[in-house]
Amino acid sequence: MTDDVFPADRLNRILVAVDTIEESLGTLARKQQLTREEYKRDPDTQDIVERRFVKMTEAAIDIGEELVKHERGQPPQSNPKSMRALGEIGVLSPATAEQMAQGARFRNVLAHTYGRIIDRDVVYNALQDLERYRTFVVEVREYLDSIGALAD
Repeated sequence: MTDDVFPADRLNRILVAVDTIEESLGTLARKQQLTREEYKRDPDTQDIVERRFVKMTEAAIDIGEELVKHERGQPPQSNPKSMRALGEIGVLSPATAEQMAQGARFRNVLAHTYGRIIDRDVVYNALQDLERYRTFVVEVREYLDSIGALAD
């Protein structure tokens, strides 16, 4: 772990990303109440859910890039690697790091597919399991607190 003071602009970027994740979690939690059939019949809801997953995961990836750059001096080589690197440097638990790496791959699928190519069952299943993102936010906040970045 580096002893360098965490730059205010990077911390602000991370905190905005955390807010984005939390806002998206709120939206997605409300959509969890839909049945699979309701979800699959409603293209507007599908668009909302898919976009929130992309935004939420991009925010997590941004957090990963900022923290890894701070700790290692260079950004990770891929989105999944940024999540695994967070585990290697002690920001995330190994389990959370791997779950978030899977989330980064899922984001890539959503961002680069469209229409009937997207497997709505896979997205619905992901919608029913948002815990990895909640845990991610908790672990990132704990890390920032442990390095004194959240001190007033």
